[in-house]
Formats: sequence, structure tokens, C-alpha cells
Amino acid sequence: MEKLLTEVCKIQYGFPFDSSKFNKREGMPLIRIRDISSGCTEAYTTEEFKDEYVVKKGDILIGMDGEFNIAKWSGEDALLNQRVCRLIPFNVDADYLYYFMPKVLKEIETKTSFVTVKHLSAKQLNGIVISLPTLERQKFVATVLQRTEKSIDKRKQQLQKLDELVKARFVEMFGDPVNNSLGWEEHYLDEYIEFLTSGSRGWAKYFVDNGSEIFITIKNVKNSHIVLDAIQYINAPDNKEAERTKVQNGDLLISITADLGRTGVVDAGIANIGAYINQHLSLIRLNKLEVNPMYVSYFLETEGGKKQFSSKNQSAVKAGLNFEAIKSLKIFMPPLELQNQFAEFVQQIDKSKLKVQKSLDKLETLKKALMQKYFG
Repeated sequence: MEKLLTEVCKIQYGFPFDSSKFNKREGMPLIRIRDISSGCTEAYTTEEFKDEYVVKKGDILIGMDGEFNIAKWSGEDALLNQRVCRLIPFNVDADYLYYFMPKVLKEIETKTSFVTVKHLSAKQLNGIVISLPTLERQKFVATVLQRTEKSIDKRKQQLQKLDELVKARFVEMFGDPVNNSLGWEEHYLDEYIEFLTSGSRGWAKYFVDNGSEIFITIKNVKNSHIVLDAIQYINAPDNKEAERTKVQNGDLLISITADLGRTGVVDAGIANIGAYINQHLSLIRLNKLEVNPMYVSYFLETEGGKKQFSSKNQSAVKAGLNFEAIKSLKIFMPPLELQNQFAEFVQQIDKSKLKVQKSLDKLETLKKALMQKYFG
């Protein structure tokens, strides 16, 4: 059986609250599009409101601009602002509706033309047709997907806790990275740099769908590691430029434009594949007899490191770091033996994370298969 969305739920549109009354702490929290997925509000309003616009935990919300995101609200009671709508089910299982909607919203998003930002209209929402099996079947489908999602969330929490464990271990071994609570000597990074360069422009002509080597960009440099999500393959040229920008095991990569100060250390696996950096990254080859690249990377990812990146940013308009700024970064210098112990701890945690990540990947694949099975 099929019914229009409006036959199984009420679609409530947000109220156009006065932006001049927005603030960061006084009044009632306000849900804007950017808040839907996170469940955290950044704006409050002192404007008077009707109770009908108060969103409760678990309510189904849809963002009507940009990407048409859908999520169950996970934050505190907050107000439904304009360009956010709420689905209030009455002739359908609420969880079944929640799982049904993403596919159809994605289809609308794909078909919607735009100049700067895509907009989801009331007409498009009213025209959505929902497939409705029996209520018993709806509940069964929702239960299966809920169980899968809970397992996915559990794996994500495990990964987060492992990351937090490494950060806690860093502070335990090296003290507060802002005030140098253990009194380590401070040195300029330049003292340990053996080679420093940045990536090249114009490599798009070498991009291929499948290749033997990879091209590393800012999105692949994260939390002291090189992540291979959405990796770009290349057939690299045989020239000096490629030789200069090809990474080696243990190289420290730092983002030098846009999102400044993201760091990652190249491991042997990536180095053996063959990888090159783009122009938004710097490649730093350190003297490993004096400093451990993984220790340096984690130090630069701490609050102490991030403050340095902010202070050395060349422009308030367009973020950027030059080589001199990189060389002048200061790091605390505990004994190399202690740095190596920390790097070994990171390596062991990475092994645990790999197992969890493999399990997470399988669960996410399973969820996609189930969504396809139930909703086509």
C-alpha cells in the first residue's frame, strides 16, 4: 500500500524567529539547519514563542536547505526555526518513517536544481509517496535497522574512546602541552628538519580511477594519521617534481592552507604504495635519531600546538603557513626513549582501532544492504 506523506504524518514548518534577538546564552535554544545532525544548538532567542514550536528529544527533523538532512533530535528542548521542519507521525510507525525518508530525500536533492544552495519546498514534501506494509511489518523493519544502528554507534564510541586513551596517555607521559607542566626543554622544529617541501599544483591531469599510487590531500591528513577514505589514484610522472613530493616512511605532513595544522605521519604501508602530496600540504622529514615524528605530530595536535598554528597564520582572510612559520614551531623535547615508547603505544592502539574499524565497515555495509532490501 502507498500513501502520501501528508496522510501519515503532520509536517510542521519552523517559525521565522527574529534574528536580531539571537544570542549565545540567554533565552530558549534555537534549532537551525546546522544543528540538526549534531543535536547541539549554538543560538538562543529571547523572543516569545508558542509551545507548539518546542522540539523534544526524539522528534524527527529535516533540514530544508543545502543537503536535506534528516535526524532525530538528540539535544535539549529547543525551538523549531525556519527552514527546519518536523515530521509528526500519526498513521505510521515513527521509526519506520524515519528510516524510509533518507532515500526519498536524497532523490529529491539530486533532482533539485540550484544556483548557490538547494531548497526543499513544501510542495516536494507534500508530494512524497511512502510505501506502507502492515504495522507489524513496519515495526519489524524498524527494529532490525535500530539494532544495526546501535551496533554501529557502539563501534564508533569504541573508536572515540581509543582516541581519547591516546590523548590521555600523552598528557600522562609528557604533562600539560600548553604550560609544559613537566618542564621539558623547548626547541624549534627547524633543529630537527632534514628536508622540507610542499606539494605541487596541476596534478589533476595525472588522476585515474584506479592506479598503483595515490595523491594525498588535506582531507586525508587527520589526527596524526593518513586516512585513505575517498583517496585519489594517480599515474605519477617520472620527473624531479614527482621525486620531490613523494612521501617516505615516517614523513610528517602538515596542512598549510585552509584548515591549518592538521597533521599525519606516513606509515610504511602508504610509503610502499607510492604517494604524493598536493600544494596544500607540507612534507617534513625529521631526524629520527633525535625526534620521533609520531610524538611531534601528536604534540602539534594538542592545544599547545594548535595555538601556535593560529598565531602564525599569515592572514585573517585566507589561512596560510610558509616554511619559516613551520620551522619556528616550538616543541617540548622529552627524551627520545620516552617519545618512542609513546609511538609504540600509538601503534598498539592503532591495531585495536583497525579491528574495530573492520567491524564497523561490515556493519555499515549490512545497513546499506538492509536499506536497499526494505526500501529499494
